[in-house]
Formats: sequence, structure tokens, C-alpha cells
Amino acid sequence: MGSNGVEPHLKAMIDLDLERSQSEPLPVDPTIWKTGKLTEEGKPIFRFSRVLRNGKNRLRHPETQKPLLMNGDIVGACLRWNDEWVPIPSIAAFQEWTMDSVCPTPDGDIVEPDAPNSWLSLVGLV
Repeated sequence: MGSNGVEPHLKAMIDLDLERSQSEPLPVDPTIWKTGKLTEEGKPIFRFSRVLRNGKNRLRHPETQKPLLMNGDIVGACLRWNDEWVPIPSIAAFQEWTMDSVCPTPDGDIVEPDAPNSWLSLVGLV
């Protein structure tokens, strides 16, 4: 047993888990994804979820009815926010925010965890 009362192999596993949670972005289901099909012009076809992870319904273009990109769209490890793709924070960051009484927004503002623009709301955890 190690000096801190934890078996050395267990401590190594705990350290590896902590390291991963600090570097890996939170896995979140995308709201936009490729279908694997192509248009006649050879461009990829994308699908859009009808509802974002924060519960907001997807907006559509008033004339074409095609889905629009929205704040809160998720592709890969990025979230759409104010016309930019922002990297989704680490698992460790989300763990901290679930235990805290405040949570940041993608803009860096500090809000209540259940505020519509908080990271926890945008990825659908609250």
C-alpha cells in the first residue's frame, strides 16, 4: 500500500482518469451530422435535429423552410455560438459546474447553472 493509503496501481488508474477528464471534451450528441449521402453535385448531405440539446426548437428559413444554424448547434466537439464554433469544455469542467452554484456561458459570463445560455443548459445537462 502506498503512503497515502491507496494501492499504487489504483492511484495510477485514478491519475489517468483525472488526466483524461481534464483533457477530453464532454461527449455530446451532435445536432448536425452528415448522412453519408451526396447531392447530385457531389456535396455531402447534412441532417439537422428538430430540437437543440437545450430544448429550443430549430428555426427554419421562412421561404425555403430549410433548417437554420442556431446558437447551441453541436458538431463534433464544438458548439455554435454567436456565429462562431466554440470548443466544448472538458469533462472535468462540467463536473465542477454541476457541483457549483454558478456556470459560465460560451461568452465567459457567469450565470446560474439552469440559465438558458449556461454551458450546462446548452449541452442538455439541465
